[in-house]
Amino acid sequence: MTRSKKTGRRTNGDPRKTGGNIAGPGGPHDRNSVIVDGTNAVLLDSTDVCLMETSGGSVVLAMLLEGRINKTPERARNLYLMNEDGAAALVSELIAVAHRIGPEFGERLMARVTHLLDTDAFTGEQGDPS
Repeated sequence: MTRSKKTGRRTNGDPRKTGGNIAGPGGPHDRNSVIVDGTNAVLLDSTDVCLMETSGGSVVLAMLLEGRINKTPERARNLYLMNEDGAAALVSELIAVAHRIGPEFGERLMARVTHLLDTDAFTGEQGDPS
């Protein structure tokens, strides 16, 4: 185990100690058709992202997700690498589930994303340079 620089708490990097599951006969649009097992699920409280160049020269996204393991004092910190297909799948699934929560939730999420795009929050540049 290592110690987190941010909190000094122990950080678990072993993905076998994290868990949780979604299981059931239903599909993603069926209501009350799956069981969510939160045992050892990670309660996400920190995200960091960056670009990474692979040894083959291609660029991929690196996403570091960190949080406390449910019902334990231990923390998990795992790095996920993905190409544009993985990133698009992640974003589209989050948008889809937001709209399934309800139209108001989906509209608030999309309004927030639109605001971030309009204010150049994703690029770190403020305002229109022209």
